[in-house]
Amino acid sequence: MKRFLLLLLCLSPPVAAHEVHTQIDVAEAVVIKLTYANGEPFAYEKYALTAAGRQTPQQVGNTDAAGRIVFLPGQQEKWQLSAVSADGHGVSQEITVPTRGAPSKAAAPMQPRWLIAFSGFTLIFGLFGLWQLFLRRKR
Repeated sequence: MKRFLLLLLCLSPPVAAHEVHTQIDVAEAVVIKLTYANGEPFAYEKYALTAAGRQTPQQVGNTDAAGRIVFLPGQQEKWQLSAVSADGHGVSQEITVPTRGAPSKAAAPMQPRWLIAFSGFTLIFGLFGLWQLFLRRKR
């Protein structure tokens, strides 16, 4: 019996249950770069990309050190991007992937925070000043 098992073991084909194959292809990918408002990269944060009209995400993962997400969209043009950091910052928006050969569009540059705050204060104090002039004229 031992000889039979030894013969059977020697004649059995090699088993590759834990083998992983690698294939490297070159394809056109889409790169999405996420940054915080101060320009720092949205690095190592969780994201999910879902094709339009679907419920299950096509791709999930973490952004890289530069805050980038790289994916192959295939024929799908509209995607829903959801990315959230551990402290609650994040984005949830629809992404339209440009067709091949179309110029890519960069996000509109953000105004500096100080300029936005200054504009807000100016608007508030300007309206308050107009209101005071209106009240003085009534008297």
